[in-house]
Amino acid sequence: MTRIDLPRRRALGGLLGLPVLAGGVLGSGCASRAAVPAPPGAEPLPVPRLGVGDRWRYRLIDRYNGAVLGETTVEVLAVKPDISLRVDPGGGRPVLEERWADPWSVLVDTTYDFPLAFEAAMPVVPPGARAGQGITTSSRYRSERSSSVLGWQQRLRVVGWERVQVPAGTFDALRIERFVTFQHPDVFRYAPERTDTLWYSPQVRRWVAREWTGSFLPGAPGGRASRALEDSVRWELIAWQPATR
Repeated sequence: MTRIDLPRRRALGGLLGLPVLAGGVLGSGCASRAAVPAPPGAEPLPVPRLGVGDRWRYRLIDRYNGAVLGETTVEVLAVKPDISLRVDPGGGRPVLEERWADPWSVLVDTTYDFPLAFEAAMPVVPPGARAGQGITTSSRYRSERSSSVLGWQQRLRVVGWERVQVPAGTFDALRIERFVTFQHPDVFRYAPERTDTLWYSPQVRRWVAREWTGSFLPGAPGGRASRALEDSVRWELIAWQPATR
């Protein structure tokens, strides 16, 4: 299984919960970001027209220490019946396949530290997204780390439009926040939570920046351990190339 190897189980103080973790403790990592009005015709967010051969290249950064972890290239392999993406994490690691039921809802997600295969597609961007929108969804997932089917619940909140600067340029992007509670394959990770924020740009038909992290209680339920941190990774778009239409 391909993943980015990072230091694990960083300790949090007993009074630090995920809302602090998602904010000032880790910082935003954005080189530049400012609120802007919605671009003309961008609300509700139009469904992107993806094509075989569309390609995006991202730089991955450890948000704890600022180290560059590597580059990942994502390419569209098919758009029917599902959207199939080739995800190459580089560094000699195996290439992964990501599957989407539509441009907004993922079936097999390779973004995190191990791939997730959902029973029902989970929205990453709310359909018809507009500033102020929010939805709550749930599903179950499988992973190669467990023989069990595990629970996944999430809340999506569309914050609004921001002007974001990344290595590929400056884009007006819709900020979408995702808060997740789920069952972890590791039974000694109790009450895990994740936050996942992305900045979606209609111009490139995908997100130009994305940040995720999380926390969990190590040990057994009812223990007195402080929460520990998961990885904290930022993706930044380096380049994108639409397929020849």
